Amino acid sequence: MRLNAQALDRFAQGVLRAAGADEASAAATAQVLLDADLKGIHSHGLVRLPIYVRRLEAGLANPRPVPRPLREEGPLVLLDGDQGLGPRVGLLAVELARERARAHGVGGVGVQRSTHFGAAGFYAEALAREGLLGLVLSNVEPDVVPYGGRRATLGTNPLAFAAPAPQGVLLVDLATSQVAMGKVFLARARGEAIPPDWGVDEEGRPTRDPHRVRALLPLGGPKGYALALMVEVLAGVLTGAGIAHGVGRMYDEWDRPQNVGHFFLALDPERLVGQEAFRERMGLLWQAIKATPPAPGFPEVLLPGEREARLRAERLATGVPLEEATVRSLKELGARYGLALEVEGA
Repeated sequence: MRLNAQALDRFAQGVLRAAGADEASAAATAQVLLDADLKGIHSHGLVRLPIYVRRLEAGLANPRPVPRPLREEGPLVLLDGDQGLGPRVGLLAVELARERARAHGVGGVGVQRSTHFGAAGFYAEALAREGLLGLVLSNVEPDVVPYGGRRATLGTNPLAFAAPAPQGVLLVDLATSQVAMGKVFLARARGEAIPPDWGVDEEGRPTRDPHRVRALLPLGGPKGYALALMVEVLAGVLTGAGIAHGVGRMYDEWDRPQNVGHFFLALDPERLVGQEAFRERMGLLWQAIKATPPAPGFPEVLLPGEREARLRAERLATGVPLEEATVRSLKELGARYGLALEVEGA
């Protein structure tokens, strides 16, 4: 089913406000979740709205946070997210990183006491659209085994990087696990088997049954494990946020807040080669990649983020395709607050 993007945005904001969220938190969260669906990243889209609302209802996410800097030293800021919804906190961190980068050439914002903030690439892309280079990292609850381990100790710990170019935004957005846990959730909802390199069962053995997955495998074995540790240090250890099992589980822990940590880095190319020269050189790099002859079976060579940008433009015009199970859960969520999910005109 395809639904109108503006209608989905109105619905998500309405539900969040009905659940107690302030206007800024509702708008930011709806924007971040919808953007993921527009780009085809459905594991981080509106399928997450019910759990965000449930944690608001349980008092484990602050509906009206007052994020505040705990420490400011030149280009660096340590931000207390006040247990607010992650997208609200994340967009404030983007603003602070941008301000520091304009003033100092570089801006770094560490965040503690936040919650799940959606797709990391959203925030890196926001910095790139300001002419900056953006690097965004976040730790999350443990769902991934360390390389050689049989129990989850680290999160999927995403990282995203974005850079502006004349042709668009180069956007790298990836989990340090083989896949995001959201893809396992989607496979469960669809009743589909999964590849054996996605996750392991209770005994640490690879499984194709998404219902038996107890932990995910790191991306590329020891390489993904090392990247996940890097993210944990920058987003968790450095910021004072939760670390490993100190991060609350979003879906199945209801006795403590999450205390997720994020790290945002913004770089102003004007302070190095200069803004104009940087964009020119990015344009040349983009052209070189696009001029690469495609291998058999590939119509063209794509840059990271290019497919998602095309999908977003298409779906803004034609509607957002959502799984039947997702639409059903959104309708049920809206019904609790007397709000109907608009499907006409999609």
